[in-house]
Amino acid sequence: MSSLYLGKPSICLTGFMFTGKSSVGRRLAGRLGLNFVDLDEKITSLARVSVETIFAEHGESEFRRLEREAVVSVLPVAGQVIATGGGVVIDPDNRRFLRRHSCVIWLKASVKTILSHFRASRGKPRPLLSGADPEAEIVRLLAEREPFYRQCDFSVETDGLTVGKVSQGIIEKLLRSRNGEDL
Repeated sequence: MSSLYLGKPSICLTGFMFTGKSSVGRRLAGRLGLNFVDLDEKITSLARVSVETIFAEHGESEFRRLEREAVVSVLPVAGQVIATGGGVVIDPDNRRFLRRHSCVIWLKASVKTILSHFRASRGKPRPLLSGADPEAEIVRLLAEREPFYRQCDFSVETDGLTVGKVSQGIIEKLLRSRNGEDL
């Protein structure tokens, strides 16, 4: 496969929490022989504290500022698969930067699947889902973010699929795009 993905030097996975961005990203990077970068890990490295601590002590606005800094530092490097946080797309500068430097792929899942994965995580801290009604928050956040996710180069459904199947679906779409087929 070419080192360019829809004419871009890297691949970026975005989508809501619990859609498999990190797991799929690691698998995809391995299959394509690319480096894997988890943007949340980059943010925690920059801040030297966990995402949960950033939210608790400094709020979402500080997290988003650090996220922008991480995007700008990571994306100019070619030959990567980058897993972003689900809210990276709400910032217009992030969206422009992502589109300029990477093929942006939306990992798409239903509310039911996201909620199921959230519950299966047994309370893995997710600051934006820490309220009394995580399902209502998922619905609200998805509605807010979906117009931005739709601006991605293409989407891949993850409902009911293994990490391997999602990775394969991405590779197949990339191959079709290289051959000039519609995605």
